[in-house]
Amino acid sequence: MKTLIATALAASLVAAPQAFASGTIDDAKRAVQIGSDYGISHFHSIELEDDRDDDGSMEIEGWVDNEWFVEIDVNNDGSIKKEERRKRADGPWGLSAAEVADYIDASVKQGMSRVEEIQINSRGEIEVEGDNADGQELEIDYRSGNMEPTRVDRDDRS
Repeated sequence: MKTLIATALAASLVAAPQAFASGTIDDAKRAVQIGSDYGISHFHSIELEDDRDDDGSMEIEGWVDNEWFVEIDVNNDGSIKKEERRKRADGPWGLSAAEVADYIDASVKQGMSRVEEIQINSRGEIEVEGDNADGQELEIDYRSGNMEPTRVDRDDRS
C-alpha cells in the first residue's frame, strides 16, 4: 500500500510542472487576441511566463492609439491585473496582430513548440524566444516583412 501511494505521489509531482507551465503556441496566439481586444494596434512585445511558481500570466506591450503606449499584465484567466500607460511622441510602430501571428507560425516551422517572448525593436528586428519539443531553447531572429529567419540559435539546456 505504501509503495502504491509513493508511486502515485511521485507521478503527480512529475506531472505538476506541466500543469503550471504556459507558453504554448495557443497561449501566444491567445496573448495576441487579448492585446487586440484591449485595443493594441502595434505590438512591441509579448512575454509569456513559464515558471511553476507563476500563475501563467503574460505581459503585453504596444500602442493603443497614436499617442499612448501601454503595458498590460494579464492573468491566466485573461483579466488585466496591471495596466500602465505612457504618452509618447514617437508615434505608433511595431507589429500588427496578424504579423505577430505570422512570426509565431514561422517560428513553429523552425521547430518551436513553446513561446516565451516575442519582441520587435525600432529597427525592425524581431526576436522570438522559446523551446522546441525536446526542451531545447530556440532564439529566432527575423527582419520585419520577411518570414525567413536571419538567425536561428539552438541551445541545449542540459
